[in-house]
Amino acid sequence: MVTTGGWPYCLQLQTLARREHYTLACGRYSKDGYLGFGLRSKRHLDWGDPAYLAAFAQQVGELHRKIGGELVLVGVSYSGFGVATLASHHPELRPSRVIVIDSFLDLVARRQALPPTHPTAREIDAETGGSVAALQARNVDLKGLARLIRAGTSLTVIWSISTSEQAEFAGATCDRTANAATLAALAQALDRPVTAWITHSRHGHDLWDRGRAIIAGHPPGQAISFPPDGQIPAGAICP
Repeated sequence: MVTTGGWPYCLQLQTLARREHYTLACGRYSKDGYLGFGLRSKRHLDWGDPAYLAAFAQQVGELHRKIGGELVLVGVSYSGFGVATLASHHPELRPSRVIVIDSFLDLVARRQALPPTHPTAREIDAETGGSVAALQARNVDLKGLARLIRAGTSLTVIWSISTSEQAEFAGATCDRTANAATLAALAQALDRPVTAWITHSRHGHDLWDRGRAIIAGHPPGQAISFPPDGQIPAGAICP
């Protein structure tokens, strides 16, 4: 089992990995100083840094060759974007499953939705420079995702459209640009439906409360199918 984003996201997967008998590999950006409680101000995420992704992919590949078994990439909130970016930029990893929970699949849209003074906007700009070209280079690669799925990787994307989710993140994890538009484009690229699971849970609780069911192949919420015509189905985004 693999996640990324540093200490807080690794912490959220430790119990689940142990209970499901997975070896857990956690990625942390070298610039990140968020190593424990009270150190949130020292957080420095990779935001899709190609060098970081390449180094982490190599480490994951080497570990998987030693251990064997199913390779599952799991992320919630930022780490959902992180594992989707890792998998799509490095399809040679050939994960069995990629699981993204309460996150986003479009970094460009994520940044454009934020005012320049927002803390997350400042984090993104400080790491990437903030240009559209830089964000696109670090974004989830749609062609890479399609290649993975054609090769047999199972993609599970779950997000909440609850009132609290919308209010806390201003639609960043549930509006049409967060996940829905990317999955609609993915369905077009594959020329077949793509399924997502929509819940009304509080942020992160689908992992914390239903993690074992998700790993067992039973995602929570309503299954919504994105058709290959590129349309976003009703009920897929926050109102």
